[in-house]
Amino acid sequence: MLVRILTWVVIVLGLGFWAISRLARAGQPVGLWWIEVILLLILIAGFAAGRGLDWRPARPHLVTAALIWACGMGYELTLSLDGSNLGGMHAETRASFILAQGDYLMIAAFTVWAIWYWRLRPVDVLWLAAGKSLTEGLIFTGVLAGVIANPAQIVFAPLMASYYALAYASFMVVPLFIIAPAALWRPGAGWRPNLVLLWVIGFGAAFVIRIIWGLGWGPLATWAFGLPPGA
Repeated sequence: MLVRILTWVVIVLGLGFWAISRLARAGQPVGLWWIEVILLLILIAGFAAGRGLDWRPARPHLVTAALIWACGMGYELTLSLDGSNLGGMHAETRASFILAQGDYLMIAAFTVWAIWYWRLRPVDVLWLAAGKSLTEGLIFTGVLAGVIANPAQIVFAPLMASYYALAYASFMVVPLFIIAPAALWRPGAGWRPNLVLLWVIGFGAAFVIRIIWGLGWGPLATWAFGLPPGA
């Protein structure tokens, strides 16, 4: 019961921040904003129903990874750095989506592995996503860290943190409302980390992924594809 309550607290607070941010940009939608709406609706419907479509494809791990990647690319289409491009990693759309591959492919691979190894459910992956998301807000962009450090804005920190969690859950959790999670689990009972540990695991995994991206994929992709400087 407590896990369910905490899950809905995150959902409600995250949606609250989403609504506030959209009202603040009234008349100026960012990217293909309606894709985010669809992903959030699937996420909410899945948690409300307590289950999804329970599809069991022939290669569930590969299909799930592909769906995480596809949902991630869909979410990237809702982002824009200055309103003139699509994608949140570079001011040029092509460059943004090339750079994004190193991030989303690693996230997809780790998420599928974690679901397999720890036999995770959608609610577990939500907290894994929450941990992963905070590396962005606290370290790599510092937006959430700035809000926490500002006494006048700190009241918005729980809403912003919850929205970060929903944003990552929109591509990490949504596929589990299409494919049956049990189809991905390794045989045996296994041990499932609690929510706090899942948050820590997600945070640590995302930190490593960001370091690999920053020191490896980012410079390599920029050189290989001749990407322009600037983000």
